[in-house]
This record gives sequence, C-alpha cells and structure tokens, in this order.
Amino acid sequence: MQVREKLLMLLCTLFLTILCCGVGYADTHPACTGGQQHEFESHILKLNSEDSEGLVENVCTLCGYTYIEHLPATGHHYGDWKVVEERPESGIRIERRECQGCHRGEVRTVRIELTSPDSDPAQESEPGFNRMDFVLSASIGGVWGCTIAALWYNSLVFNWYKRESAKALKRR
Repeated sequence: MQVREKLLMLLCTLFLTILCCGVGYADTHPACTGGQQHEFESHILKLNSEDSEGLVENVCTLCGYTYIEHLPATGHHYGDWKVVEERPESGIRIERRECQGCHRGEVRTVRIELTSPDSDPAQESEPGFNRMDFVLSASIGGVWGCTIAALWYNSLVFNWYKRESAKALKRR
C-alpha cells in the first residue's frame, strides 16, 4: 500500500509541475507515411494584427497530415506622448500618442503641478521605500521557491521509485 501511495504522489507532483510551470511534452508530429520527414505547405487562414491572433494551416504534401498553428497578436507600437492641449488654470494637460502601424490613438490627461513663486524645489522630499515593490519581489521569490521545492521533491520521489523498481526486478 505504501508503494501505491508514493507512486500516486509522484504522479500528482509530476502533473502539478507540468500544469504550474507551463511545460508540456515536446511538440512532436506523427511519423510521415510518405517519406522520411514531413514537407509542410503553409496556408494563412487568418492574418494576425495588432489586436487579434492569426491562424496558419500546415499540410504535409507527402502524407496529408495537417495541424493549425496560432500566431500571436503583434500588439500596438506607440510613439511618444505629445502635448495636445495645456490648461494651466485647471491644472491639467492633454497628451496623445498613436500606433505607428495602424495609427490608433490614445489620449491621456495629466495633472500639472502648480508651482507657487515662494516654493523651494530643494525642499521637495524624495520618494521613500516602495512597499509594493517588496511585496511583488517577495511573491515572485515565493513562487520560484515553491517551484524549486516541488521539482526537488519530485526528483526525490522519482529516484525512490527507480530504486524500488530495481529491487522489485531483482526479486523476480
């Protein structure tokens, strides 16, 4: 019963490691029945753009094996922000930038710091310790630590399973 539990633990750990790490089995295609290796011909089903992903159908000219490949969206490539309008009386500035590929525009409103004539720029305080940076780095470190611990434990269980299997084979 103990061997069965450890084998189940090994399988669960392996499954969770693959699921959490985003690592799957290698992309393999079935063997080509028409020759040594596949010779693919590609057909664009949907062209990718800044906002949407594309699809490409790959067909082997020798055996007819087909698979569909997803092309990621390219994303917008925005230029620098340019001042469109400045309103010092209300303390705001309107800025705009646009994508260099499709000319899609973005507009933002920025609050302007009103400076009084008697303010001293040397007395402005420097930003202190940012707590959110610490929380973010600690959480990322925790994720890496848990991943390393799971992989280490998985290797221990796997090595134990190999030893037990070798012992069981020697007993036969």
